Amino acid sequence: MDENAPRTPADDQSRPMRVCFFFNAQRHQLLHGIATAAALARRSGFEVHVLSPSPEHIEYAKRAVERLGGAPIVFSVAAPMLAYAIRQMTGAAVPPKVLSLGLLARHLDRFDAIAVPERTSLVLKRIGAPSPRYIHLDHGAGDRAAGFDPRIARFDIALMAGRKHHERLLRHGLIRPENCAIVGYPKFEAADAVRDPDWSPFDGTRPIVLYNPHFTRLGSWQEFGLPLLRAFAEQDRYDLVVAPHVRMLDGRRKRRQWAAMTEEFARNPHIHLDPGSDRSIDMTYTMLADVYVGDVSSQIYEFLRTPRPCLFLDPHAVAWEADENYAHWRFGPVVRSTLALVAAVDEARATHPEFVEVQQRGFDTTFERSGLPASERAATAIAEHLDDARRHRAAPSRAVPAWRRMQRVAAIVLALGTGWLAHDIAGPLATPANASDFIDDAVMSHRATLIRADMISQPEVTDYDRAELEKATGVAMPGLPADWKVLDVQVYPSDAGPSVQVSAETTKGERFSVFGMKADTPGGTKPSLDRRQADSVAYWEEGDLAFAIVGSMDAKRLLQLAADLDPDDAS
Repeated sequence: MDENAPRTPADDQSRPMRVCFFFNAQRHQLLHGIATAAALARRSGFEVHVLSPSPEHIEYAKRAVERLGGAPIVFSVAAPMLAYAIRQMTGAAVPPKVLSLGLLARHLDRFDAIAVPERTSLVLKRIGAPSPRYIHLDHGAGDRAAGFDPRIARFDIALMAGRKHHERLLRHGLIRPENCAIVGYPKFEAADAVRDPDWSPFDGTRPIVLYNPHFTRLGSWQEFGLPLLRAFAEQDRYDLVVAPHVRMLDGRRKRRQWAAMTEEFARNPHIHLDPGSDRSIDMTYTMLADVYVGDVSSQIYEFLRTPRPCLFLDPHAVAWEADENYAHWRFGPVVRSTLALVAAVDEARATHPEFVEVQQRGFDTTFERSGLPASERAATAIAEHLDDARRHRAAPSRAVPAWRRMQRVAAIVLALGTGWLAHDIAGPLATPANASDFIDDAVMSHRATLIRADMISQPEVTDYDRAELEKATGVAMPGLPADWKVLDVQVYPSDAGPSVQVSAETTKGERFSVFGMKADTPGGTKPSLDRRQADSVAYWEEGDLAFAIVGSMDAKRLLQLAADLDPDDAS
């Protein structure tokens, strides 16, 4: 039978539903879906595949399923030689996402459903895999706006850990009652299965403090990391684990920088540094620690499985009290000073009774608990959704239109030609489909602002209040050099949520725009270059945000302007 021939409803009814759990990012995301994959695979009528471009991910997934009691899953390494070679060259956990997606799109289009714990894979719909149902697996359970990405609305069904996410996604119109399910937190089952509960790097004679900085610019490592390490190196009452979010140190260059920065503390018997081992993802440290010190990571909620003292570090002077993106900062003291950090931990322990009730409420609204394991509830939600889809609509054709195939080829060519041949110069490329949309948005916003400048009826807004912009849009814009003149500040809509555009001018009279919005693409912090007619664009990423400078000057000058921006300057 021709694999590209259209399927018939009769075919659909007579064979198992083929569901792919696709893990195309760092290994921490695997634990959010593997228990659900195992639970679904044990049911009749489903053929479950676990697919990743990382051989190490697949081996880890196999071990996890074995410790979960086993399941009839087809495990596959989706690592075409080119993608694998690039991964080996960079030292990243996985190849660039878009390269994997472009190379695998046709293969993935053969599944009835694709379950993913991230949003970038939605690009598959546009580059050769429009047929499957797309299932969003809840990845983390934190409060940051990044967890409520507008792209969630494009999934066929979204699974959520608890009422908190459900209510917020409903409020933002990202889910409908008929395409979502509250299932609990399957990661608890997976982490409990793979973790060694008896392991500890210390002798057990001191309370253990966990410092868990996040990888985004909202994190605290840059300001608090070394002061905290020095403070704990100079005392003898606590043991300290430093275990950043694994994305903070993904790649050889980042790990080398970390090793050089922390070398003087590596041999301290009361300090344990983890640059990204499996213990950083399997809840070893959140279960082991007596005190949690952090910033915006969702791991705080995993730590509160048992209420314990918390301390939050605020290097950005955030007005957090009424901001739902910082709801977890109600669970303990918040400090802004890098001084007296050990004393701050003492205070967190002493005042913990004041926070126990709010910690318990926060945990209960974040994670739905019932008599059934969360993985079983998630598998039931997926099974019911797919059964309903099978009953009520004929399956789409497997034939891939020529324009879809061309999009897939274009994605691969862009990844190779634009991003990776110039990798040593400009850093990695963001997802081409997302990068293209992002660049279009940046250029159109720049041009719209130029039009506004010529209209008497449209006065410019020159007050560049970064804190207010971040609170309203979730976009933490960079600081500008003191000698740049702000000409206009605007918030524009986009498919991925609100964007911020700042029109500025240098002392040389060069006029350009600084543009920022949320994006979940695998680009690096070094700018890449593009062009739209007369406009040059330098674009890059910081955590879950993407930025661009747009102007009519040459590319070299754009890169110089990008280098002048300061993500942490409060100007």
